[in-house]
Amino acid sequence: MVKMKIGVILRKVNDRFTLNEELERVISYYNASVVGITSFDVDLLNYVDGFILQGGLDYTELDLKITSYLYEHDIPTLGICLGMQTMGVMRQGILKVLETDKHYSLDKRIVHDVKIDTNSKFYDIIKKDKISVNSRHHEVLEKTSLSIVGYSDDGVIEVIEDASRKFFIGVQWHPETHFSQDEISKKLFDYYFKILSR
Repeated sequence: MVKMKIGVILRKVNDRFTLNEELERVISYYNASVVGITSFDVDLLNYVDGFILQGGLDYTELDLKITSYLYEHDIPTLGICLGMQTMGVMRQGILKVLETDKHYSLDKRIVHDVKIDTNSKFYDIIKKDKISVNSRHHEVLEKTSLSIVGYSDDGVIEVIEDASRKFFIGVQWHPETHFSQDEISKKLFDYYFKILSR
C-alpha cells in the first residue's frame, strides 16, 4: 500500500524547523508520512494528498500564502489551533487576544464545552451538538467569512469550515494531544484520512 503524504508547515524554533511530536504520531498511526514544508513550493503542495496546519505561536505570510493555495485548489486541509486561525484570517478574518485563562488546564483532559452547529459538516463527522475540549492559545478568531460552526460557552470561535470543499475544517483545540483517549478527536482524524484515501 502506498503511504499517504501529509504536508505540514514546519515551525522554526531556535533556528530549527520542528514538527509537533503528537501530530507526527497521529499521522504515523494512519500509515501516512509527513512532507515538511518550509517554503512556498507549488510542486510540493501538489505532491501531497492532504495538509495539516499545525499549531504554533504566530502565523506568517508563508502560512497565509500556502493556506490560500490549499483553499483555491481544494486540497483537503485540517487546521489545528494556529492553523485554524490562519484559515480564518485567510478568509477575511481578524484575531484578538484571548482575555481568559479558562480554556486550558495542564492537569485536566477536558476544560470547557463547545456547542456545534447541527447543520455543518463537522457535526456530520462527530454526530454531537456539544463536545468538551482543552484548548491552549493566546489569541482567538474574532470573525471570518468561513462558516463558524462551533463556539465555546463564552463565545470564542472554536470550529470553522467550508462545506463546499472536500475537507476544509479548522478547530481551535489540539485533537492530536488526546487522540488515543478522545472519541471526537479519533472521529475527526478518521474522517480526514478516509477522505484522502478516496
